[in-house]
Amino acid sequence: MEKTRNNILRITLSILGALVFFFPIYTVAIGGFKTNGQLLADPFGLPNPFTSEAYRVVLLSGSQFWGFLFNSVVISGFTILLTLAASMLAATGLSRIEFKGRGFLFNFFIMGMLFPITVAVLPLYLQLRGFGLIGTRLGVILSQAAFSLPLAIFIFTGFFREVPKDLQDAVSIDGGGLLTFAWRVLLPLSTPVISTVTIITLIQSWNQFLLPLLVLDDASTFTIPLGVMQFQGQYTTGWNRIMAFISIALLPMAMLYIFLQKYVVAGLTAGAVKG
Repeated sequence: MEKTRNNILRITLSILGALVFFFPIYTVAIGGFKTNGQLLADPFGLPNPFTSEAYRVVLLSGSQFWGFLFNSVVISGFTILLTLAASMLAATGLSRIEFKGRGFLFNFFIMGMLFPITVAVLPLYLQLRGFGLIGTRLGVILSQAAFSLPLAIFIFTGFFREVPKDLQDAVSIDGGGLLTFAWRVLLPLSTPVISTVTIITLIQSWNQFLLPLLVLDDASTFTIPLGVMQFQGQYTTGWNRIMAFISIALLPMAMLYIFLQKYVVAGLTAGAVKG
């Protein structure tokens, strides 16, 4: 009986928690199917009648949504590739090479997780301006990758340390070096961790607002979060259209998380948090 009561309590709390978190999403999604008058009169009720006019405006009537989507895909994709390449190389050296100051260097990288982006806004802007990267997608990609590296290096290093040294010795006997070991052994073994880092980096990059706002100055290069800001300024009183835009902007990441969340757990339990 006690176990049953605990299960009922756990399920009840889970349902209440889900309602709290999903109610704003429901309100935004359903608001896009209302007229502006219906939304103002009854913001939480069901549309009566349903209308898709707001969604048609977002997708078909020159709202630049597809351009924002393209920019987000490009920036997020290259951010992921750069983060994976740099973090795996750094983690390989930190986990498989014995050298003086290795612990200090590892802790130096990890300290990057302690500093929020807002602290580095001014020096980052000055540095990007010095390199002529203001107003470019490359400036956003490099900045986002730099802030994603500490966590990625931490995860990869912890996982690589768990790989038996006998495997590296076997590669050395066959005449292979560290890079061969990384390519032939570490890379195939680290598929769950790669998936984890990819998903975490993608979510951070896709939802990033401050860095694109800092770097990009042309609407043609705006990402989805900046596009939401611009669209809201364009339709200040058209709340149904704003909610439709936000709903469509949330959809790709929501679907991706639903289908790939198991890889995050698999990657973290594969040894990544043991470091």
